Amino acid sequence: MTMGDFSLNRSNRVRLSRFLKGKDVVLRGISALQYMELFVEDHFSFDAAKACIFVYSTEEMTEGNFDVKRVDDFSNIDYNDEWDILCATLSQVVNDVLAEPALMHQAILVEALANHYEEQGHFGEIEVEAVHQAEFEQLKALAVKFYD
Repeated sequence: MTMGDFSLNRSNRVRLSRFLKGKDVVLRGISALQYMELFVEDHFSFDAAKACIFVYSTEEMTEGNFDVKRVDDFSNIDYNDEWDILCATLSQVVNDVLAEPALMHQAILVEALANHYEEQGHFGEIEVEAVHQAEFEQLKALAVKFYD
C-alpha cells in the first residue's frame, strides 16, 4: 500500500469521527495511527459495533468496544484536535509503543513510520524520549527501507 491508496479509506476516518464526536477521549495506539491514515489494513472497514477503539479516557466507558487507558486528565498526552476528535500525535504513539511494546506489534509502527516518511521525507518533528532514542533509530532505519 502506498500513500496514494489512503484516499480509498477516508470513509473509515469519517465513520470513526462520527462515532467519537462529543466523547471525552483521545485516540491512542493503532486507532490513532488509523485516524492519521498512517496505518490502514487492507481489509479494515470500520464498524463501530465490532472494532476495538484504543483511547485515553478520564472516565469509565461501558458503551462501545473501547480499550481504555484511564488517565486523570489529558495534560500529559501530546494530541491534536481535528474536527472535535482528539488524537494522540505520532510522537505520543511512538513513545507509548516503545514504553509498552504489547500495545501493538512493532511491524505496525514501522509501517506507520514508513508512510509518514513517504509523505514527509523526514522524521524531524517526531520527538522521542531519550530512553527510547536508540530503539527509535532502529525503527527509522527499517521504515526508510520499508517500500524499497
